[in-house]
Amino acid sequence: MTAASAVALMDVTVTFPAARRGLLPVIALQNLSLAVPPGEFVTVIGPSGCGKSTLFGLLAGLIVPVSGSVAVHGQSVIGRPGQVGYMPQRDLLLPWRTVLQNVTLGPELARRGVQAARAQARERLPVFGLEGFADVYPTALSGGMRQRAALLRTVLMERDVLLLDEPFGALDALTRTALQEWLLGVWAAERQTVLFITHDVDEAVFLADRVVVMTPRPGRIRAEFAVPLPRPRAHADLVADPTFNALKAAVLAALGTASPPGPLSLA
Repeated sequence: MTAASAVALMDVTVTFPAARRGLLPVIALQNLSLAVPPGEFVTVIGPSGCGKSTLFGLLAGLIVPVSGSVAVHGQSVIGRPGQVGYMPQRDLLLPWRTVLQNVTLGPELARRGVQAARAQARERLPVFGLEGFADVYPTALSGGMRQRAALLRTVLMERDVLLLDEPFGALDALTRTALQEWLLGVWAAERQTVLFITHDVDEAVFLADRVVVMTPRPGRIRAEFAVPLPRPRAHADLVADPTFNALKAAVLAALGTASPPGPLSLA
């Protein structure tokens, strides 16, 4: 862990109260450590209930650990919301607001140059595949367009660390594939640090500079895999790529290991 890390968690443990009297508290994360340098795209994968969303809650300042440190650019974010851009699984677009009004909600709530934010949003609408939809309400958007709008709203928060919690999980396979390639194009232009939760191994390997595999609860880092695939990437180019398929097999093998003897890596 260094001050140069965009994200740094050290020996973090998180517990939640028991669901009812007589039960033990739930240990969601235990002695978890992770460092992410600026500009890296990291995907996080693991079994359901392993603490992936808890990890994001920590970085978003919404969850307080019982021990350990959580920092963004060297500054503690424990109990300090608003230091990162956070996009949850659901798009949470407000149906009574237009696309433009939705994507500039963050600056508006922060009372930070709303007119300038709306001008900036209009410039970015074509990049996010929303040209001509500034004054449209969310009910008129497809699922993929809603997710793109939600991501633009997150980007306009002007935070250089983005947390994306399964943003494409509810989409059909064709839309999801198209949005993965689109997201990499946006990331290449914006160059923010991205942590991306997924349950899909193909998605995890395709998007990432590094794949982080978590254990079942209590969540720890089971394995980390560097992804040496060249960028830009397209699914059609990787279907038969031996490195891509070897990484998929390695991630699947790590997901099948229940006990954490120590972090693994494949460079």
